[in-house]
Amino acid sequence: MIEYFFSLATIALIWTIVAQSYNLSFGLAGLFNLGHVIFFGIGAYAAAILNTRFGFNFLENLGLAALISGTVASGFGILTLRLRGHYLAIATLGAAMIAQVVALNWLELTRGPLGIRGIDEPQIFGEIFVGDTLPHFLLYFGIAATLLFFLWKLFQSPWGRLLRAIRDDELAAIAVGKNIFAAKLWALVLSAALAGVAGAMYAHYRVFLDPSIFALSEIILLILIVVIGGRGNFWGNVASAFLIVGVLSELPRFLNFPETLLGAARNIVYAGLLIATMFWRPRGIFCRRKK
Repeated sequence: MIEYFFSLATIALIWTIVAQSYNLSFGLAGLFNLGHVIFFGIGAYAAAILNTRFGFNFLENLGLAALISGTVASGFGILTLRLRGHYLAIATLGAAMIAQVVALNWLELTRGPLGIRGIDEPQIFGEIFVGDTLPHFLLYFGIAATLLFFLWKLFQSPWGRLLRAIRDDELAAIAVGKNIFAAKLWALVLSAALAGVAGAMYAHYRVFLDPSIFALSEIILLILIVVIGGRGNFWGNVASAFLIVGVLSELPRFLNFPETLLGAARNIVYAGLLIATMFWRPRGIFCRRKK
């Protein structure tokens, strides 16, 4: 049982990094991007392909996944960041659907629905963490803590305050001479790079990868974490990721739902929580109420 809890906590750590990367672009900069899961998936596939075909190890793949996802995001941002609001959301959602189709049909690269097997487990300085969940958890906890500390400092920095200003009032930011396009682009690139790191961590932990990583359910889960935690709320998103991924996702299993109904039951729990939050705590359940 203890191994099960450590495994669940490790997955929650990965989703915490993904959620905080999305919180940077959506929560802080106000980019209503429904395709953020693309960068998570690209990082995961980059790590899987580089490891199984070219022998790159875990640490190398963390850096390369960040580089590849960030590079893709730069081109993606140049094409889409002129759009605003719902237009940006629709365009990025379409891009996420295209990514899943490509992953399903580019058999030579991704092996399509068969997925990529045989990904090495994490390895640090020659030490391979095989089988034991506690070493995995400690390793991923160290990586997550480092990245979250970096993001926390970024959220509190002058650049973070600039992103909040752009989110709240673009015209005011333009009026004081700020280059809002460059700020948005860098926010997207940095958030994509962090999502790519999380994707590499996910691929090496699960040791198997298939196109379901781009599925609509993954997009909804990511949005749910940020909405529940509160847009721009740093610690709220950390708590939200552990609440949703570490607790609520497994609640139907503990209530003895049949295996065939677990997915549907999770979606019902997620939908109910989202509806309740929109009614009673629209700023997120971990945000303070306005007086």
